[in-house]
Amino acid sequence: MVHNSTKDRALALLAQKLDSLSQRLFSPSDLTELFIQTRAEGRLPKSFALHQFQTLALEANLLKEVELTSTHPLHTARYHRGDFSPYELSLSLRPGSYLCHGTAALLHGLADEQPDFVYANKEQSAKEQSGSLTQAALNRAFSGKQRQSRFIVTHNNTKIMLLSGKDTGELAVSELTGPGGVLLRVTNMERTLIDIAVRPAYAAGTHNVLSCYRRAIAKISVDHLAEILGDLEYLYPYHQAIGFLLQRSGHSPKSLTNLRKRRLRHDFFLAHGMKKTQFDPQWRISYPADLPDYSNGASVST
Repeated sequence: MVHNSTKDRALALLAQKLDSLSQRLFSPSDLTELFIQTRAEGRLPKSFALHQFQTLALEANLLKEVELTSTHPLHTARYHRGDFSPYELSLSLRPGSYLCHGTAALLHGLADEQPDFVYANKEQSAKEQSGSLTQAALNRAFSGKQRQSRFIVTHNNTKIMLLSGKDTGELAVSELTGPGGVLLRVTNMERTLIDIAVRPAYAAGTHNVLSCYRRAIAKISVDHLAEILGDLEYLYPYHQAIGFLLQRSGHSPKSLTNLRKRRLRHDFFLAHGMKKTQFDPQWRISYPADLPDYSNGASVST
């Protein structure tokens, strides 16, 4: 049994500790660390257990549990103190994750509308990549719809899609100041443009992707983008899709030199499962027939 004086001391120390932190979301392991620190600093009796500490914090409303539903087992819980953004929640669900695709495009000012999901990626462990590419294999791969993650976590009106992307060593991931001045881990602008070209369904489709590329004029280095793309070492020739999108969105022909130097061995596709298409012979790529063309407009060298 815990005496009231011990409870009051524990709650006072916990409140003081929480007030000193900028963190607003906590995992069970975070609470364990807080408990250990609080007991050490406040000389709480050894009989005072972790579960009692957590129960007291919740009963006193120092912390509240975040209500989460998920399409797959999460095997964890989250607790909050004060308001938090969907982005903070998304990043807290899996340590080492970062915001990407349509969410990153929005945060970088390349898109206006909030995507249906908050996209957060946790990279897989490194795997050997092998195999050769054939035109028949490409045709089969892009004949159907793009595969999408089915790992969806919901909190109130927020839907979070958890992705498990290839191991890149978190290439071109940096911090960006989000709502409320909170630092968020997110792909940089060039990496974001690559990602949404690779998975346009995670950015509301090819029309929206083209709009993002258009907004990126004068904001990015195409040479840096090409360098990142090379480091990602994709088997599929995504340089054809990216070069086409850059040209179609109005980026200057001069800025595409490094991408044009890469070989065009296969006919490629801008998206999966396209119905009415046209073919661009310069980049050897099929694209939706109704995709706008800004290549004849004003362009900006990058």
